[in-house]
Amino acid sequence: MRVEVLAVGRELLIGKTVNTNAHWIGGRLARMGTRLSRITTVDDDLREISSSLRESLRRRPEILVVVGGLGPTPDDMTLAGIAKGLHRRLAVNREALRMVRSHYVEMGRGNLKITPARRKMARLPRGATPLQNRVGTAAGVRLEVGTTVIFALPGVPREMKSIFRESVEGEIRRRLGRLHTTTVILKLEGIFESTLAPILRKTMKRYPNVYIKSHPKGVEEGVSKIELDIVVVSKRKADSAKVSEKIASELKRQVAKAGGTVLSTAGRS
Repeated sequence: MRVEVLAVGRELLIGKTVNTNAHWIGGRLARMGTRLSRITTVDDDLREISSSLRESLRRRPEILVVVGGLGPTPDDMTLAGIAKGLHRRLAVNREALRMVRSHYVEMGRGNLKITPARRKMARLPRGATPLQNRVGTAAGVRLEVGTTVIFALPGVPREMKSIFRESVEGEIRRRLGRLHTTTVILKLEGIFESTLAPILRKTMKRYPNVYIKSHPKGVEEGVSKIELDIVVVSKRKADSAKVSEKIASELKRQVAKAGGTVLSTAGRS
């Protein structure tokens, strides 16, 4: 499955805010048995949002998650950017407006007037469906464009995570089917990454559908340290465990043969 993230917000581009949302989504997808194909970060700008959206749709991802810019302030222009990119009108969605009102009632502020700024959070592109935000005001949004499902989520991490778990994750799991992921982490020392490279190249050629990635951890007192990830995804848990163990065993032998040492092995499913 191809999943992309379009992160919206100048704060992400000027170093004020670290993009922990994309990091969290990437980890969540990996545990489900798929991964992010691309993360694009753009400014709070209608042209940037709309053009990046169209660019992503040309790649036809099954899922496009747009994060940030759903609030009431003028710089929150994600939904307008999506509408512009799809050549659709923005209009007040009654269900989204009900969600906005309900949130203020639950906060004990039901007497608040629905001002234009608050109504803005209920203005969705035509054809969009609002998604319940149980920890914030602005609803999430689901929208189908051809073979791609677009999800627009708030940038506040706890709100994004809540909607993702409740609405996005279920759809991805249904599309993927039941998958099992087994991860084995080998901690190596005494072998440089340049020496390890041909060993990994041969292994990856033999197991093209397995994710194998080395992470250099520096050199201490002349000794190179590397962390090696092996990730196997399969429809059967026994298969993913068996293949990961086999690859780990082979790599241990090759590393030892090349003069390295495996300090520890850790695994999780």
